[in-house]
Amino acid sequence: MTHRHSHRYCFKQLDTKAEQEQVNRLLYRTFVLEVPRYEDPGQLSLVDRFHERNIYFIAVFKQQVCGMIAVHGGPEFSIAKALDDPHKLSELEGPCLEARIFAVEPSHRFGIVFGGLAKQVFKYATANHFSHILITGLATKQSMYERMGFRALGQSTLRGGDYFVPMTMDIDRTPTKILQDIERFSRR
Repeated sequence: MTHRHSHRYCFKQLDTKAEQEQVNRLLYRTFVLEVPRYEDPGQLSLVDRFHERNIYFIAVFKQQVCGMIAVHGGPEFSIAKALDDPHKLSELEGPCLEARIFAVEPSHRFGIVFGGLAKQVFKYATANHFSHILITGLATKQSMYERMGFRALGQSTLRGGDYFVPMTMDIDRTPTKILQDIERFSRR
């Protein structure tokens, strides 16, 4: 298991029950209280519906999980619900990795946490020979995702109170600037 430290942050794959409990509490605070997307399960904790197949990457600051993102390789993808034609996924060549349910504590919402988690996902995707990364991104952030190399697979759809766009990134066509940013982040 590789740990990546950046200043006081550690970016790694989740590997303990205590970390999982912290992730579930972060998901609750983010997606039940702050940006209500899920019903309150009444336990101050939220378990993702893909939990059994997820791989979690986390950002740890002073021994506390302060950010996370989950990925999985299917076969069922949540992005399919955002597509007008779910068969568009079968048109993508090679295996896909879905990156979903991204959350960061408000006091840590700046570039280093996002960059560290994105790097972990990208490295995992390339090391495990995935051809595409799938996301359902906020429509208000679509231009940012496009600069990262994602392209829309369909129209935005309303989920809760926000519009989301189904998107994919062909890993072999990742923009040079993004690859340079990942390399620069690795050196930090």
